[in-house]
Amino acid sequence: MNDPTSTPTSQTPLLEASAISKRFAGLRAVGGEDGLSFVVNRGSFVGLIGPNGAGKSTTFNLISGVLASDSGAVRFDGHDITTATSDVIAEHGIGRTFQTPRAFESLSVLDNVVAGATSPGESLRAAFGRAWREHESATVDAATETLERVGLAGRADDLVTDLSGGELRMLEVARQLVRNPVMLLLDEPTAGVNPVLQQRLATLLEELHSEGMTLVVVEHNLHFLLALAEQVLVLTHGELLTEGPPADIRTDAAVISAYLGDDHAA
Repeated sequence: MNDPTSTPTSQTPLLEASAISKRFAGLRAVGGEDGLSFVVNRGSFVGLIGPNGAGKSTTFNLISGVLASDSGAVRFDGHDITTATSDVIAEHGIGRTFQTPRAFESLSVLDNVVAGATSPGESLRAAFGRAWREHESATVDAATETLERVGLAGRADDLVTDLSGGELRMLEVARQLVRNPVMLLLDEPTAGVNPVLQQRLATLLEELHSEGMTLVVVEHNLHFLLALAEQVLVLTHGELLTEGPPADIRTDAAVISAYLGDDHAA
């Protein structure tokens, strides 16, 4: 299992995207003319923001192997993962949630986390074939502890279909955390989440960051994200508009214009 606390926070690159690009139906979704390039340092908390259609989720898909890039390269922890499949990338230590939470609806909350602990490729047969034969006790203990951490211990025996939208998002976070990833990519984690769960999520992310986990979060709730992230990347039209600490991003005229239009950027 990966141990994100084994290497202290430093200004050393963990993730390097070099001139990556992706087209859909001939239109460039990510990359602009020169490709999209950025670095995420080990142990950092990075926000990835931009208007609708800026390419944020597509960028996550290229990093996590959901989509193959048309050009460029992605390196993670010294490994070239440009053409790696999503399950191989997960084994390298990248965890990822989605805008639309994914879960096995016929299973309990606890069993969903057990499946996450053993099956990065989302194969139910592989998950339970391995988990229950070889690591049943340890896997269930880890899943139970993770549910406690995200505030879902009381729902462990419930079916996923009984959860609220916010609880389902917290479950998806738990399904990734149980694998103890080196880097966690969160795609719109506060969407549909009530204020109480948002505060629980904020506290959890602060704890994970302090423990040395590298976090990259796509989020439209800028108030939530800018209060937590230490570095922010701003995308527009699939290109990197700017990057910097939250204090600079809040007052950047180009960022304000990208979100609100030129009339607000004076």
